[in-house]
Amino acid sequence: MEVKDVVIIGAGPVGLFGATMASLHGLSATVIESLPELGGQLYALYPEKPIYDVAGFHGITGKDLALRLIDQAQHFSPTFVVGQAVESIRPVEIEDELLYDVVTATATHRSRAVLVTVGIGAFIPRKLPAEGADHFEGNGVYYLMPPLDHFHDRKVLVVGGGDTALDWTLAIAPKARRLTLIHRRVQFRGQEASIQQIEETPNIDVKAPYALLRVEGESQVERVVVKNIGSGEEEVWPMDDVVGGLGFLPSLGPAKTWGLHIEGNTIIVDPHSMATTLPGIYACGDVAQYPGKVKLIATGFGEIGIAIAQIRTYIDPSKHGLPHSTNLKGVPL
Repeated sequence: MEVKDVVIIGAGPVGLFGATMASLHGLSATVIESLPELGGQLYALYPEKPIYDVAGFHGITGKDLALRLIDQAQHFSPTFVVGQAVESIRPVEIEDELLYDVVTATATHRSRAVLVTVGIGAFIPRKLPAEGADHFEGNGVYYLMPPLDHFHDRKVLVVGGGDTALDWTLAIAPKARRLTLIHRRVQFRGQEASIQQIEETPNIDVKAPYALLRVEGESQVERVVVKNIGSGEEEVWPMDDVVGGLGFLPSLGPAKTWGLHIEGNTIIVDPHSMATTLPGIYACGDVAQYPGKVKLIATGFGEIGIAIAQIRTYIDPSKHGLPHSTNLKGVPL
């Protein structure tokens, strides 16, 4: 069985950058992603959301950032495995060397070190508590964003009051004929800048406090029945699409059985090395937790620099010098 230097679990932005940095340090890498394509949750959930905390961009969409990170990583030809969820990590000792078998439902990947970059873990959308919503799921009722062109010149209802609902409202509105945002409470929980932008967008109607009761239609969504919580009256609105923006339930799933120190949905690491409590296993990004942690993409990129340098030394103790950007050698452009 081929032995890689590091298996990276998760191909979101942090994992993709991990593949690039591993290659720059001369380490062979395999990246395993449970979703059917690279880019992780950033690509799957927020493809049109502007990202502002990545150095060098005044604003870049989640999709564009993911595509650039994919292109950067592919330049170094790591092994990518998509559509496979890691079920277990098993230590194996061969000729006095500790290795790990990273096991999915269909394959086993052996490595000298493991880097966990699974973000918030698996994401399960909070379903709309409305009659008929399940009947149209994926065909007029959406929890994951379809291509934005789908909403061109359509009447769209977004349900929710947090950042997920606000982000999707702002992404869809430029395409939609009319967009209505409803929330069960008068007060929204999202960022103030997003709320202000929504209020200033002419084709967005904000209705609060309102609740979605039913989604109706024949072969497609034709109308919704909502309740004005203030007056108690029901109203019927013509509608083409309904987007559930109630957020997601994070879960580390099988990762909780890997023997790591877990608190909630995070893995406790040493911030000096990003090492977990198991030798040779490291974690970066939103899944990694330590005192003072700030959950930003930029933070995850910095953690990757620390982790990969430590993995390099862990695999070969003779390589203990701290790297500098000007010392890293890539493939000529």
